Amino acid sequence: MTLQQTSVIFFIGFLIFVGLVAFISGKLGNRTTSGSADVDYYLGGRSTPTVVLAFSYVTSSISAACFMGDPGIMSTVGWPYYWVVIAVIPGLIIPAVLLMPKMRMQAEKLGSLTIPEYLGDRYKSETLRLIIAGVISVFYIFPLVAQFKGAAVLLESFTGISFKAGLAIISVVIVFYVIVGGLKSVAWTDFVQGLPMLVISVVLVVLSLKAVGGFNGLEMKLAEINPDMLNIVQAEASDAQMSLSGVIGNFMFWCVIFISQPYLCSRFLAIPDIKRKTIGTFLITALILSSVYNSFYLCGLTGRVLFPDVPADYLTVTMAKEMLPTWAAALMMIGIFAAMMSTATSVLLVVGQAIGRDFYSKTINKNATPEQEVLVTRIAVIVIAAICFGFNFVNPPEFLSVVLYLGLSGIGSCIGVPLFSAIISQKSTKEGAIVSAIAGPVSYLVFNYGMAINYWFSCLLAILVSAIFMIGISTYINHSQKTQNGYKACVDPVK
Repeated sequence: MTLQQTSVIFFIGFLIFVGLVAFISGKLGNRTTSGSADVDYYLGGRSTPTVVLAFSYVTSSISAACFMGDPGIMSTVGWPYYWVVIAVIPGLIIPAVLLMPKMRMQAEKLGSLTIPEYLGDRYKSETLRLIIAGVISVFYIFPLVAQFKGAAVLLESFTGISFKAGLAIISVVIVFYVIVGGLKSVAWTDFVQGLPMLVISVVLVVLSLKAVGGFNGLEMKLAEINPDMLNIVQAEASDAQMSLSGVIGNFMFWCVIFISQPYLCSRFLAIPDIKRKTIGTFLITALILSSVYNSFYLCGLTGRVLFPDVPADYLTVTMAKEMLPTWAAALMMIGIFAAMMSTATSVLLVVGQAIGRDFYSKTINKNATPEQEVLVTRIAVIVIAAICFGFNFVNPPEFLSVVLYLGLSGIGSCIGVPLFSAIISQKSTKEGAIVSAIAGPVSYLVFNYGMAINYWFSCLLAILVSAIFMIGISTYINHSQKTQNGYKACVDPVK
């Protein structure tokens, strides 16, 4: 049996199995959780098992970039790009220790079901909620387009299904998973999809390292290709990915911008409780999974040695075809496809929530029932998926990672400072939050696209600008209020 035939069989079986999981989890969730349609759909009734949520948290974070885009970049940059892995693992864990317990506790107390709603309630600002919901609705189109394209390219490479036909299949499948059961359905499908991803991450890394002669052989062959690939960091240049400034900005990206993504930190609102055992289980599971999954970046280096003429974004796919048995290569296709679906379903759900809850039921129709709100969310999911399908059908983007990171940086630079300030400071004000939420993405676009500053360092500068506005405006507002209160006490003393 050929690889194409095997891949088609595996793919159909995978869709049927995961589809059943999504359908069953969605139906059970609707029957046995909170009794409120919106809480069940958005947060899985806060009853999804902790390990399943942790799987969803990590698998949603890795996406197509981890298995195709970033290994492709690493194949051209070399070891300096491994700073991404060094930063992403603590970036997923350490900030979660700070954010998770307080976000979960505060959100339940405030009755918040989405990240825009939580921040709007925390700062008592409808304007802030609408700004963040608007940024989510616009900027998340970019990573969604990247995921749809990556999955369609993958299907074309392995099954022979044309790009446009594969794009249509993917769009229908992803929409089904999201609308059938909300977060609980997405989390359980992420859990099931995470298992083949786990196997693939280990198998291909081990086989490819063995093929190049281990780490010693890898270093020798990389030195022959380009000695600069062995450097710790790249030289400072406008096109450098990981110069010293890029490395510093890289840590800011993963520890602030990435962790602030609503499709990730919304999992914090959905954990069953904030007991130490629950939090510990979530974090330990996430640490183990992220360490294993992100080892796949090494395939960028081994792949460059083994297949020097293959285009970067197709490198890992070629490695699977050439190095694995037919059935294993087909399983790898399923693993990468699962990674893309995990991110796409999570992001699509968050965009639908922003439209259905933050725009519709909280602004347009404040008397909407939970059922009406969920219906609008599902309609929004279908519309957004159709837009992503249209973009890829007409003019698909050339570089997956560039498009992906554009969307993530825009949203993270908007939400990062207001989110962390909401947790660590009682003195942060709504005025400071509103201005910082606008200043972050605007300054990121100016630094990265207007001034051509290194992408990662642009993220750092954007967060610094956003933080300066937050601190400066909040300090001024607090000082003004303190002065006014003191003045009132003088002219109207307590009797």
